[in-house]
Amino acid sequence: MNAPTGSEAAVRASVVRIGAPGDGYDGAIGATGRHGREAALWGSGYFVAPGWVLTCAHVVGPGAAAVWKGERAIGITREDGEVLTGELAFGLPAPQDPRTPPSPWPFPDLALLRVPDAAGDDTDCLWLSDRSALTPADVGLYGWMPGPVPGEPLFYADVCHAAGGSKGPLILSAGRYTEGCSGGPVVDLARGAVVGTIKNRRRSDGSGMAVPGTALRALCDAGPRGARVLHEVLAAHDRHHRTRYLGPGDSWPRRQARAEPAAGGSGYGFTPGRRAELYGLLAGLAPPAAAGQVLRLVNEARDAVMEDPLGVREHDPRSWREGAGLLYEPRDGRVQPGEHVPGRELEAVVVYAALVHTAAAPAADAPAPAAEALRTWVEATEPVLHSGRTRRRIRDILASGGADPAGAPARRADVLVEIDPDLYGTGSHAWRVAVVERPAGPDGEGAPAGAPGGTLVATSEQDAPRACLEEELRGALSRALDQCDVDDHLASVAFVLPHTLFDEPVDRWRARPHDPADPYNPHTLPLGQRRLVVVRSRERRDHGVTPEWRARAKGVAEGPLEAVPLRSEVPREGHTGAGAEGGHAAYGRLRAAPPGAVPVHCSGAGAGAGARALAAALAAGHVVALWRHTEPEGEAGGSGRSAGARGEPPVRHGDCSRFLECAGALLAEAHSAEHLPAHIRTLRTANADADDGGPEHPSAAWARHIVLFHHPPDEVPEAALREPPLMPGPRLP
Repeated sequence: MNAPTGSEAAVRASVVRIGAPGDGYDGAIGATGRHGREAALWGSGYFVAPGWVLTCAHVVGPGAAAVWKGERAIGITREDGEVLTGELAFGLPAPQDPRTPPSPWPFPDLALLRVPDAAGDDTDCLWLSDRSALTPADVGLYGWMPGPVPGEPLFYADVCHAAGGSKGPLILSAGRYTEGCSGGPVVDLARGAVVGTIKNRRRSDGSGMAVPGTALRALCDAGPRGARVLHEVLAAHDRHHRTRYLGPGDSWPRRQARAEPAAGGSGYGFTPGRRAELYGLLAGLAPPAAAGQVLRLVNEARDAVMEDPLGVREHDPRSWREGAGLLYEPRDGRVQPGEHVPGRELEAVVVYAALVHTAAAPAADAPAPAAEALRTWVEATEPVLHSGRTRRRIRDILASGGADPAGAPARRADVLVEIDPDLYGTGSHAWRVAVVERPAGPDGEGAPAGAPGGTLVATSEQDAPRACLEEELRGALSRALDQCDVDDHLASVAFVLPHTLFDEPVDRWRARPHDPADPYNPHTLPLGQRRLVVVRSRERRDHGVTPEWRARAKGVAEGPLEAVPLRSEVPREGHTGAGAEGGHAAYGRLRAAPPGAVPVHCSGAGAGAGARALAAALAAGHVVALWRHTEPEGEAGGSGRSAGARGEPPVRHGDCSRFLECAGALLAEAHSAEHLPAHIRTLRTANADADDGGPEHPSAAWARHIVLFHHPPDEVPEAALREPPLMPGPRLP
């Protein structure tokens, strides 16, 4: 095979063969190591840290139940034939039945293997890319494959081109690898960094797919255990490379400096050596709480250094090292001659490191020596920088604990979920999830508000059935919330829905799957129990802003609020009684209601009379409304709430007069629309036990299944939710 680079020997030393444990395995082949005989070849893998091997989940699939129970049931064979045994620390996704593994294995198809006997030795480990934009790139493919002589596998090395990877697999062109290479590394030849893991061949022409390195972030979405494993591995990886760089002998930074004379020869810029040093220090800190914390510091660093900075929001960093990766080579190789200034990148990275120090130093779980070591690196690197302005900014950050000396208002971000109507009568809907930035209010607890722009996080590739919307949106919603939860700000969620989905219980949706063994995990609680959650109207957004809408917005913002019946006859006659109010009569009555009036309804508003009355209320300009996604006792059919779409029995009630009375008291207590979402969140939390089949809360039971409609006229325009154009990054002076 063609040798990709002169560093193939270094890569080969890290790539292993994976199979069943050698001892007692009848089909074992190959050399003998201190842990027995080499097993039949399942696939390849590679060391990413001492004691840690990364591969594909389908590669260890032949190990069946023993592997997925975490037993020492995996044979790991080094280049020299030494055979070790490993265990599965985490695999994504886990098969429903290990005895019948899926084919093909679903994305992301990754497995991290713990190899205890390799944890303390001088294992040579590959460098994992710290960049979010991985391609296009010329890459080297490496792995082991069966040879012509049974029991003598061959090492595979070849070159191809990689593209894609931002939202799915990397597409590899014309590689000649076989199945035994699955799980091997894909190495960016220009940067010497692993950007993916070989998954499989895709077509008869030999082109195939690889899992991008950024897919490792999915471990964080899989729950606390996955996040702990990922951060343990990344910390061990970065400590390893720092130790190797500071010690004698060859190392990745030295090899990469030789391969990139411009990067390492001048001694300036964010060189491979500086990367290894900094990331090894960052590894000693507690990991970031969420991607949003990293993005906030990245954008502050860009603001401090770059001219015409472009806020970073489209990436999803889960580690401190990835934040630094967003600051160097921001154009991802698409710079024009003369535009790339390594010094500016180094300045931004050092500012970022200073900000990380101030963010991590007060944390109780961040060891003081690690934070101080990072500060020492910042103070030692700061005098090297050419810009006196940047040097002063760094000293100010360290002296002020990260506070902005100019006192600029903090920017907060919330999540907007937009679901389209069922345009073709198929029962399915397209959707989008966006992040919306806005200035922080005085207490950070105001109602979800719009802003001049938003950043699209994800959009549906195909319409989703109503019963599957929560599951389809979950991954995108989790990523968006992770970007927005920064410091003490807990992001709110606004659902822009067609009227037919107004009774969908979106407040009960979860951004991550519920784990009965960990029922109070904050990341898996129902959205409305932990966050401010409101509903908005997709149709109203399309109709545009009217004078009535603005006048009502002013009235509910100033208060006081008071309840008015959405359907005037219901409190008196019930839902099936005589004297039903006509639509135009409802419009006239609600149009004449006081400025702070809030239409209130004890039942659903997604279909039938409730939907017609709510449409009249919106035409009259009302900004806030309350209802329940339930059905009244004695009424068949009803609102069409989502429980029916999910096959669940509808929840019924018979207390409309009490609902109106209690809602009036709630509105009076809240006084204005700004404070109402927090009151609703409190009621949802009080009713959480009853929603899970437990006892009712005596003072909050009236508000079970309550929906808060809050739609101010300053929400994000539609253009903000379209796919943004490719932005090459800020122009570097």
